[in-house]
Amino acid sequence: MRIFILIGGIGSGKSTVARMLEERGACLLDLDECGHEILRQPEVVELLVETFGEGILDDAGEIDRPALAEVAFATPADTVKLNGITQPRLMRLARERVRELRRQGVKHVVMEISAYDGPEGTFAPLVRENDGIISVICPTRVRLERAVSKGFEEQDVKNRIARQPEDTQRVIWSDYVINNKGTLEELETATDRVWKKITS
Repeated sequence: MRIFILIGGIGSGKSTVARMLEERGACLLDLDECGHEILRQPEVVELLVETFGEGILDDAGEIDRPALAEVAFATPADTVKLNGITQPRLMRLARERVRELRRQGVKHVVMEISAYDGPEGTFAPLVRENDGIISVICPTRVRLERAVSKGFEEQDVKNRIARQPEDTQRVIWSDYVINNKGTLEELETATDRVWKKITS
């Protein structure tokens, strides 16, 4: 089984590329979705409330993700607190999912990691086990416009971008780069090119 890490900042089009790769035959493992699953774990909810207060809960007593993001990305220190609670659990869950896919005989896995933090970061052990990193890059202005058009608050997007690596750094980390500054058709073509390379 070959595993490829897909990275890119908010609004870059990373999820669109992930869907395109899935349509071409890749098995998608979205760590954002795994993260949502972790936020439903009672012990995680309790730790997050202790750290950020009950304002992060909705009327049903579950984590309100936009409310959590507002406080957890407000400062670098708050983001560190969030990551300290969620990322170790995310790593364990990701490894479990990879083992399941290997048992199923899946050939190509694309693991989407929004919070990838480099070869010395939290997710480095996963990257050392894969066959390459694919990054989706895009001008910050375009990313901001796209994210806001999808319903994100502008300040929230700016806070998230400020806490994430820059595209220049992502390019250095990556084996394959998809520049999503053009049309959807151009993105399809670029994705096709990468898919042919990683499956050859």
